[in-house]
Amino acid sequence: MIDVTKKEARTSVDLPDPTAVGVKAFSKSRATRTRILEAAIECLSSIGYQATSTTTVAKYAGLTRAAVLYHFPNRLALIEATVHYVTRRRVAMQEEMQVDLPRDEAFPFRSLDSQREQLQTREFFAFSELAMAARTDPELDEIFRPAMESFDHARRDMANKLASDEVKSAPGFDLRRDVARFALEGLIHQDGITFDQERRTSQMMWLLKLLFDPKVSGELVQRALEMSDADLA
Repeated sequence: MIDVTKKEARTSVDLPDPTAVGVKAFSKSRATRTRILEAAIECLSSIGYQATSTTTVAKYAGLTRAAVLYHFPNRLALIEATVHYVTRRRVAMQEEMQVDLPRDEAFPFRSLDSQREQLQTREFFAFSELAMAARTDPELDEIFRPAMESFDHARRDMANKLASDEVKSAPGFDLRRDVARFALEGLIHQDGITFDQERRTSQMMWLLKLLFDPKVSGELVQRALEMSDADLA
């Protein structure tokens, strides 16, 4: 068993903190900015990217539009701040959910359960809404792509801090993580299991968990790595 304190596990995100204010600003300014960004997440997750405007965010926040524009002068500035805020929130949420889990042999299994839980939040749906919109919106993509890259690196840094040496040293650590992440995100985002949902979801979760048992999945993962290397050669 390994021991990781909350301070040691804290993962940095290479994105500015959009709630930060100048040293001379009132403390309530930071609270107001946070309130606005929380409202923006709510808008994105409930009514979508296209409907998220400074006016609707002000309504969700219980503020005037002028108050929103004081902190974020236009929609693009608000969206950029929201991208940074929700990305930082997702990393922090994953860490908060996993750092207290017992570091024993069952940690990878519990970790996957906690990741699935984190995906059933408005933060994930807001993040997904931004990702989908960025596919056809070059201006948003220019903002969102660096945030996605920062999120990807932060997740790996977190995994390296929290996983045991045995799990990290097994072949295909990143491959196992990628399969688990994108399978879970697809499961939650697509909501495509329409019949016999409980059984099929349970089977899928256990298959993903077994990926992190080197004794079970080692040969399969090793073959995938070798075949990939051959394709790239």
